[in-house]
Amino acid sequence: MKTASIFDVTAGKRKVKKEQKAWKYIQDLCSLNDADLNKLAVIDGNRKYTYSGMFREWERYASVFTALDMTEEQNARVGILGSTCAEVIIAFYGLNMVGAQVSLVASWSAFNAERIKQTILQEKLTDFILTDDLAQPDLVGELLLKREELGLNHVIILHVHMAGATSSPMMTAAQETKHAFMKTLYRPICMETLLASFGYRSVRYSRREIDETAFIIHTTGTTSGVGKPVPLSDAALNAAVERFMMLKDLSLPYDHLVSTIMVDLSNSYGIIDQVHLPFAMGATVVTIPFGFLNPLYYKAISTYRVSFFFSVSSMFERWLKLPDDTPFDFSSLKFVALGGTAVSAAEKKRYHEFLEAHGGKDVTILNGYGLSELGGACCLSSPELDDETIGYPMPGITIRLRDEKTGRFFSPGKKGGEGVLYMTADSMAAPKLDGKDIIKVEIIERKPYICTNDLVRVDPDGRITYLGRANRFFMREEGRKYESGRVEAEFSRLEDIGGCAVLPVYRKLRHDTIPMLCIESRKGAGDPRDVARKALCRVFIEEKTLTEDDIPSRVMLAETLPRNANGKIDMYQLNRGEVSGDIYTVDPVREQDRMSDFILTPCQDDSGDIVEQILVSITDDFKNRTPANPEDYKLYEYINSMFYMHQQMMNNMFGMIDQWFPWVSPFMPFGRMPEKQKKEE
Repeated sequence: MKTASIFDVTAGKRKVKKEQKAWKYIQDLCSLNDADLNKLAVIDGNRKYTYSGMFREWERYASVFTALDMTEEQNARVGILGSTCAEVIIAFYGLNMVGAQVSLVASWSAFNAERIKQTILQEKLTDFILTDDLAQPDLVGELLLKREELGLNHVIILHVHMAGATSSPMMTAAQETKHAFMKTLYRPICMETLLASFGYRSVRYSRREIDETAFIIHTTGTTSGVGKPVPLSDAALNAAVERFMMLKDLSLPYDHLVSTIMVDLSNSYGIIDQVHLPFAMGATVVTIPFGFLNPLYYKAISTYRVSFFFSVSSMFERWLKLPDDTPFDFSSLKFVALGGTAVSAAEKKRYHEFLEAHGGKDVTILNGYGLSELGGACCLSSPELDDETIGYPMPGITIRLRDEKTGRFFSPGKKGGEGVLYMTADSMAAPKLDGKDIIKVEIIERKPYICTNDLVRVDPDGRITYLGRANRFFMREEGRKYESGRVEAEFSRLEDIGGCAVLPVYRKLRHDTIPMLCIESRKGAGDPRDVARKALCRVFIEEKTLTEDDIPSRVMLAETLPRNANGKIDMYQLNRGEVSGDIYTVDPVREQDRMSDFILTPCQDDSGDIVEQILVSITDDFKNRTPANPEDYKLYEYINSMFYMHQQMMNNMFGMIDQWFPWVSPFMPFGRMPEKQKKEE
């Protein structure tokens, strides 16, 4: 394949102004000539859309939204489940056409009606669009029945098609059966019905070029389960992708640009890096049901001859665990960007060897670093870097460092330096949503910067290396304060504890800081693991000097904790990761709703394993889901009875998959259906 520099190939596209609506920006970029319009824009299973065809679909959806008054004039703010399908992409840009604000909600939230309702109320959504891949009939019924209470004008159902290389016949049959069932119950609010009625009416286009809160994306998750909202303007979304067009040293195979969607579209990595960016470059985007939760994801790369894609390290780790005879074929692949978490040089080398062993010759693997609040990727390593660096700031990104000792802000310049990383760009999110502070900014040299809370080293050549988390005492998500000093004081006084410190561990994919208690046992105290367990029991169960909110998420058992000249624990060395020890997850044991003991389980470092986090979240939501009382609603009684019949049929189908393809089970996007879970429990 012929490769060329992004900077050279996109010279004409960089002249298109980014200070306009997101849909218009893409349409202008991809309408420079007839050849661009005839390129494939989206492959969704057996369906293909050229750019001109996709633009017509945007208008058809916009016609429906106009007819339903889901527009700028009505101050509409519409929530959409971020499923990885063509329909969500079309609805996203169609709503932008009519000026409605769009909130992309994590698709797996569909398993928890309370979470959906909480998001609707908190973000003041006026309408909600569901996808029938994960949304169940009882959720639709719940939203319809409580529409007035929630302030919703319309509820719309999109049909997600499952076909092609990444869908088995069983998945296709199950999805089409479910769709038929949903249509039987809710035909008037299905998008295909609305398109038949309103799809060719005139569109009421937005009159504003820029809306400061045109889009609300979400972080992957928080401790409350609802992703933190990040409001972005049209210009911010466009500026975020234009950064890539300014890269002078990065080459891509421009005669064959094909990419994939591998994460939920509710976050910046999904909707910006894997949809808006490829469209801006005129690439083909391949949608895959359930994204990288789909066990057949790898087939898309060979079937559609994918040349570049964005991924996470956990995807490669799962591929490496698949049977040796799995038919991988990466011969078309030329570029992979890894995001979501830090990737070591050793890991990149392993992934490179894996790709080469399956036909992937001369594949460039880069790791990126970014913030949702700045529209995604902000730093990108270059091909020659084979160390732990997170790379160089991308064009348009400005950084400042804060000296931890003096609190002074400075530009690393040509000398470099170490400090807490602050970043700004013209793609920065709005700090407020509906008058409420959402994002904390620091004004430095009259410009707003966002604190990453990451301690970094910047070399004289501008290369940035991550050193650890900078915050000593910290706030957890949703403003919950963790009193690390008090926890340290309680454990330090115990006779078997030689020293302790609470280390804030930032899990970037969950967007939360969790406490890890680092313990040094006194010599002769016995097994360190048993010492830690007894200490937890004494503080939280016997003496109850601390509350359950103070229980550390993890415990690290270090042979020796570092100390400074004054004999105090050296937190700087701890934050830099210069101390090692066995790490355990802390799980309370309960008997009759009371804590009776603690279990310390060896901790697998899952900070970058978004797959595991999503699956755990889905499983928990299934277990906690409580349907409405049938006595309250006659309609609900009918819906739920039909739903559970359909649910059992789905269980039978997935049971057959368990029998025929047992290795698929760990990747099953649905997990088990809730009724089956209850019976097994």
